[in-house]
Amino acid sequence: MKIKYIPIFTEDIESQVRFFADNLGFEVFDKKNILASQECVVMQTTSPDIFILIAKDYGYGNKKCSMVVSTDDCLNDYHNMKTAGIKFYNEPQYTPTGLRAEFIDPSGNRCLLIEERNYNSLT
Repeated sequence: MKIKYIPIFTEDIESQVRFFADNLGFEVFDKKNILASQECVVMQTTSPDIFILIAKDYGYGNKKCSMVVSTDDCLNDYHNMKTAGIKFYNEPQYTPTGLRAEFIDPSGNRCLLIEERNYNSLT
């Protein structure tokens, strides 16, 4: 597993995108529904495998996703993590973006485990 997305919550998505583009040189890469089924702007960072997710802040407070962890086998990792005592908010669910499950870290932060899938690909 590896960290793939860093969520940034904001009231003004366009302003946040401009900030990262103008000040840090990040580029808009895509738009995806990853967090709470809301469309996020995906920005490419200077690290080729780590992206920023810019999402609308709906006032979730401390229930925001604090980390998105990419996996090649969500079901297997879910089982291993749950067996190890990690609390999950839900069982793995199929979404348009892939298979995902939310878990909680020891400090109470919500984290997302995701196996991204391209349902439009023939492979």
